[in-house]
Amino acid sequence: MAHQHLYLDTNVVLDFALKREPFINEAEEIFSLRDSGKIEIYLSTLTLSDAAYIAKKHGLNPFNVIRKFLEWVQIVDLQKDFFYQVLASNFKDFEDGLHYFSAVSIKSIDAIITRNQKDFKSSRIPIYSPSEYLKIESN
Repeated sequence: MAHQHLYLDTNVVLDFALKREPFINEAEEIFSLRDSGKIEIYLSTLTLSDAAYIAKKHGLNPFNVIRKFLEWVQIVDLQKDFFYQVLASNFKDFEDGLHYFSAVSIKSIDAIITRNQKDFKSSRIPIYSPSEYLKIESN
C-alpha cells in the first residue's frame, strides 16, 4: 500500500494516550505504521485540546501527552470556515463535523479513522474503524 495520509478522530487518539482497553492495540498498530513511514497522521487542534483536558482528568501530565503528539503528527488548525461549513451541513454532531471539515482541508487526505463511523455518514472521504483500516493496510 502506498504512503497514506490519515486523519484520526479524537476517540482513536484517546485510546492511544490513555491506553484504553480493548482499543489500545489497534491504536498502537496505527501509530506503529507512522513509525515505519507507511502513513502520515493528522489531528485537529480540537483533538489536542480535548486530549490534554481528558489526560489531566485521568491523572496524566497533559503537557507530556501533547508534547509527544506534536512530535508524531501533523496538526490541522481550526478555521472559522469549518464552523460555517458544519452549520450548513447535515452533521448531527457538531464536533464530528469540525473533524470532517478539518480532514477535508487536507489536500492529500486518504481516510478518516474513527470508532464513531455512524456520525460521518455523509462523508466524501473514506471512513474506517481502526480495525477496518488495519485489515486493508495489511493486504
